[in-house]
Amino acid sequence: MLVNHYTVQKPLPFDNLLVEIGFGRGEFITKLAKENPQKKVLGVEISGISVEKLLKRVKREGLRNIVIVHMDAYWCFNLLLKDRSVERIYMNYPDPWFKKRHEKRRLTKEENLYIFAQKLTEGGEIVIRTDHYPFIDYTLEQAKGLGCFGSSVRTLTVEDPLTKYEKRWVSMGKEIFELRLTKLREPEPRHVRTIKEVEEVFPVKVEGKEPAPENLAGKELKIGEMVYLKFFDFQRTEDRVLIETLLSEEGFVQKFFVEMRKREDFWVVDISPFSQVIRTENLQKVVELVAREGFRP
Repeated sequence: MLVNHYTVQKPLPFDNLLVEIGFGRGEFITKLAKENPQKKVLGVEISGISVEKLLKRVKREGLRNIVIVHMDAYWCFNLLLKDRSVERIYMNYPDPWFKKRHEKRRLTKEENLYIFAQKLTEGGEIVIRTDHYPFIDYTLEQAKGLGCFGSSVRTLTVEDPLTKYEKRWVSMGKEIFELRLTKLREPEPRHVRTIKEVEEVFPVKVEGKEPAPENLAGKELKIGEMVYLKFFDFQRTEDRVLIETLLSEEGFVQKFFVEMRKREDFWVVDISPFSQVIRTENLQKVVELVAREGFRP
């Protein structure tokens, strides 16, 4: 099952989840689902190609306990999952992003581990396999700052349950490490990035003016703290204008169309009904800004 995170009721109604972040080709998550038929297994992936491949595999193998979310892991946990609803999180060979300037992309930075800890049950685990030991060191240092995890690290051997690729690597003498972070207590509350959803984004009525989308095309604006807006090109007919728009809120990015629709002697500015979005306070600000700046006096 593929979750539409734009329209699904939040949070998801699941408990004791097994989660794989970055499932790639899907071998591990399908094996996990088969071994735990009584549990929901959640796969989180940002690659659309990987999502399509897993969907086909799930259908082909008749698996009914796999749930797939196509979005960034931080926002999946932040927006979709209940606190203390995850039993175990698996990360298999995540990109270590070893260059210092790429540190913010690392999956196990402290902010991410804090969100993962909130969603783990007491005694729940994060299980990481990697062949890059500096990534283990980095993760342990980030986890230490939260004060809520116990940890253990070991080198895998041929006696361990391994994938065919891991067996080949170990037999060739390559070292593979497994880190387990066990949640011992709740982390101390701290500020993290989040977005505020609203029930509805209201259209704005504009009277006595004509659209001027060229006023906005190509513009980049900062409309709040960590909130950025960019307008791209537009399409125009006699009674409708569509402006391609990107909104970044605390790093959560949405692309959509803002629509101007003609209604008798006035225009209505709204989010296009063909755009799937999570409705937020800043989305309302975008509509109001277009109504204010996207028309001739």
